[in-house]
Amino acid sequence: MVLNRVGKALRIISDENKKKIALIIDGPTILPDFPFSKMKSLKKSLNQIGIVRTGKIITDTQISQKDSDLLRAQGFSEEIVGSDVDIHVSIRALEMMNNDGIDIVAIGTADKNLIPILSQIKNKKSLAVIIWDKDISPAIESVADIILTLDLLK
Repeated sequence: MVLNRVGKALRIISDENKKKIALIIDGPTILPDFPFSKMKSLKKSLNQIGIVRTGKIITDTQISQKDSDLLRAQGFSEEIVGSDVDIHVSIRALEMMNNDGIDIVAIGTADKNLIPILSQIKNKKSLAVIIWDKDISPAIESVADIILTLDLLK
């Protein structure tokens, strides 16, 4: 019992040295081809560059209870919005950009309309873009510090 507490304390101390990541996923551009069962792989990939402190999937459609459970099991939550998902993604991203407890803002999107927001984030924080290989553009490459391609997740 005491060893379990010591292990948790050591993990907390070692986590303090890692970069803190906020993950925001633009559901309509990422989720149609992305099975929720790969969320564990996505989180594992992100944990190679830091530690995911918060994760939110923003979408305009209801997701199944099974998929919702998979998200929550990985520490993520979903936010269902009526319309204009990109506006909600932008707002959450700017909130994370201004959060002193976050070092890296990771955004899963293929929406080129978000490039001005991505540029603003890059000016203040490190920016990771999570995207399908087919959707990578020179504009995305120029603003991202890190590009994580979903095609390579196992």
